[in-house]
Amino acid sequence: MELREIEIRQRDDRAQRAVEKYGNTLWHYTDVASLNGMLNIKEIWFGSAANMNDREELNGFIRDLEGEVLKEITVEKIPKAKSVFENIENRLKLEYPFIFCVSRARNDAAQWDRYANNGQGVAVVFNTELLYKLIFYNRFVMDEEYYGYNAKQHKMKNLLVDYIQDEKMEEFSDLDGLIDNLLLCAMIHKHESFAAEQEVRISPYFVKENDPHLQYKVLNTIKRVYVMNLGKLCEEEKIDIEDLVDSIVLGPKSQQNIEDLKWYFIQIGLSKLVNKISKSDCPLR
Repeated sequence: MELREIEIRQRDDRAQRAVEKYGNTLWHYTDVASLNGMLNIKEIWFGSAANMNDREELNGFIRDLEGEVLKEITVEKIPKAKSVFENIENRLKLEYPFIFCVSRARNDAAQWDRYANNGQGVAVVFNTELLYKLIFYNRFVMDEEYYGYNAKQHKMKNLLVDYIQDEKMEEFSDLDGLIDNLLLCAMIHKHESFAAEQEVRISPYFVKENDPHLQYKVLNTIKRVYVMNLGKLCEEEKIDIEDLVDSIVLGPKSQQNIEDLKWYFIQIGLSKLVNKISKSDCPLR
């Protein structure tokens, strides 16, 4: 069996597991301008974790983890622990994660209100299986979000304590590898008050400041984003973008004329989406 055939089989198996875990579809709540960027310009924009709505993004988990580590090491090892966490902080300054958020919460009032222009925007509903296949071999990770830090019970605490206290490094070749794993863990932990969002995150691996995918976008503010060329990736992975998008749902307060939207999809060469448009029945005021 050729290597590529083995890789495809592995991808297909993992994609099925993603469907079992997340469901057949994942919703991305957004505004009409972002819809155009995604389906007309064929770009997906990954926002910096620094701009997420949880002001404790990443830092909350890391801060709690540091506190639990300090409780379990001897006094003479505290300077070493402080040095490790300074290293982590410095990495975050240079390689801040970029995130594209989808959700298992379908037709959710809070998400319409918070992320889809106060209910006037849209939801791009992705086919979970195809979305997973699209990113699997392209240096992106997909993980569900965990709510509440629970650093005391987290495996990373034990790994850090073993390294700081006894120089043990069982699962990683060096400290950088350990920190890589810690940052990936921090990226999928969020404050428990956001639990209703049922968020699933897609992220490129650690993005450095000179990464060519980084661009600025002028929105309500100027923001740095990581740009994924959706058209190119779909072509490479032989995935039809019209199949990747399961449906387009207009927000409950949307003023969008459906006939105009259908005409728009025809104009941009996505005529199969014409029959995938619906209007949310969420009674959001």
